[in-house]
Amino acid sequence: MQEFDGSEGEGGGAILRLATAFAIISKEPVRIINIRKKRPTPGLKTQHLIGLNALADFCGGQLKDAVIGSESITFIPGDNWKSELNLTISTAGSLGLVLQSIQLAALGASSHQLEVNCHGGATFGKWAPSIPYIDLVTWYIFRQLNYHIEMTVERHGFYPRGGAMIKATFHPPSSLTGIDLSHFNNPKSAVIASYASNSLRKARVADRQTSSITHVLNERGIDVSATNYYVEANNPGSGVLIYSQIGKTSLAGDFVGEKRFPAEKVGEGAVKRYINTLDAQAAVDPLLADQITPILALATSSSVFCTPYISNHLKTNISIIQRFFDVSIETYKQEHNFLVTIDI
Repeated sequence: MQEFDGSEGEGGGAILRLATAFAIISKEPVRIINIRKKRPTPGLKTQHLIGLNALADFCGGQLKDAVIGSESITFIPGDNWKSELNLTISTAGSLGLVLQSIQLAALGASSHQLEVNCHGGATFGKWAPSIPYIDLVTWYIFRQLNYHIEMTVERHGFYPRGGAMIKATFHPPSSLTGIDLSHFNNPKSAVIASYASNSLRKARVADRQTSSITHVLNERGIDVSATNYYVEANNPGSGVLIYSQIGKTSLAGDFVGEKRFPAEKVGEGAVKRYINTLDAQAAVDPLLADQITPILALATSSSVFCTPYISNHLKTNISIIQRFFDVSIETYKQEHNFLVTIDI
């Protein structure tokens, strides 16, 4: 049994999600101590516990010592696969983070299709990828690797009440192909998907998020196609995604709205992330880099990508990957960005 110290590296929930998902794939039990030790409130929160229970339920595994606030757990994977999971999330926890564990663990099921129904939670979370980002950016790349996942959003949810409803269907392949994302191409166009609850329609929040982005992109000579969505939700909330699908990658930036935070600032936050990757002449943004690296490490052929910088999340992920699998991952500083190579 491998033991992981949750206080190492970025010290958040990523160690927990990655180690337990890899335990399923490698069929090795794991113990994780000092869970989220570097966070203001250490230990398991509701969304972490839901994710852990989902993994144990999916593979027929055993989960020990896992309750709200636990700072150590033991996870013993099984091989009695379920084809459907129904998750109930009573908080506004991030659905994106719950799906991150499942998307990786599903690869251990050897082409066993999985349908996940989530009731509750948030489609836009402050410290997590939004559900539109997951679908149109992260999973866009997964589809290039022969890993196909579909998403249906029946209802959006925002902090603090959540209340989202989504369905995701995973089709894990028998093998993953590697990918070359080392070359940068300037985008000629971008898509904006701007969301706000119906209660914010009068204030034109979704429209204003879009306008602040469009102005910046037009100055860069990038054509914009935008859709403003006003959606039913349990409480006021908003979020926005910009993306340009270029070849095998999706250049993107997303941002979530907050109370007393102007809609224009939300748009500016998303476009800043987009422009930072663009100016670095990188094909993969820093948040996407730490999401795709664990998947690429499981491919049957090598991969390479360029990203603006190497985040603490990515460093942590690389460390965990190399404790489970015999794969060489190197990072190299280039003129404008960093090159990451994953040699199988």
